[in-house]
Amino acid sequence: MPYPAHVSDTAYCYDGSFAGFLCCVFESYTRHEIPSAVLGPGEGQTTLFGLKSIPTDPAHAKRVADGLTRLGPMVKERVTIGFLSTEEEKDLILLRFVRCCFDKGPRAVQMLGDPDVSAAFALERSIRNEACHFTEFLRFEERDGMLGAIIHPKNNVLPMLRGHFCSRLPDEDFLIFDATHGTALLRQHGRVQYLAMEHYNPASDADELNWQDLWKRFFHALTIEERRNAKAQMNHAPKRFWQDMVEMREPYAGL
Repeated sequence: MPYPAHVSDTAYCYDGSFAGFLCCVFESYTRHEIPSAVLGPGEGQTTLFGLKSIPTDPAHAKRVADGLTRLGPMVKERVTIGFLSTEEEKDLILLRFVRCCFDKGPRAVQMLGDPDVSAAFALERSIRNEACHFTEFLRFEERDGMLGAIIHPKNNVLPMLRGHFCSRLPDEDFLIFDATHGTALLRQHGRVQYLAMEHYNPASDADELNWQDLWKRFFHALTIEERRNAKAQMNHAPKRFWQDMVEMREPYAGL
């Protein structure tokens, strides 16, 4: 019978990778404890807890990953998708969720009355919702012989957008730049990769700019000013997405 875990006054520090996070789970079981915090690179400078550095060991990460696979796709997806969150305590939330599922089995993923399960579910739902918004509101432009787009997401949603746009644009090369996190999703010559990127240069080609102006004029022409409902418009297209939507830029943003 395994020893029960206790909540320690130690914070785990790891390299920020998913494999590193899995090693934190492994360490939690090895030490029979739940850490007070799980911190990525640089975060340990602000904590008052004692720190323990967790090295990334591929063998340890694989053991935990294999365990997640045995728990079923719902558990594995909740962890892998939840890891894309930028919530401050997401690592500890997911570690506690993983422990709950290992302790109680696959059925634990549906036990939303449990605070650890509920918190992990909220992470996954937030990321799925944001990714869904970007599949609707992302606007491509023709740039340097390929399609380009810029987004400003709260979470690291590029992996969630990959499958959608690769299937919707099977014959196109494209780049989606996440300006919030300085990363880009590039699909070129059938190959998909993630890149570190600092800046995106908007299209300057006269034909592309003309198409953008025509689209804004079309959007404006469909608007019935007397029936404009700003609140309803923001409910359907939240305002934080507007900066990346060509039809909501001046001169026809209108609100």
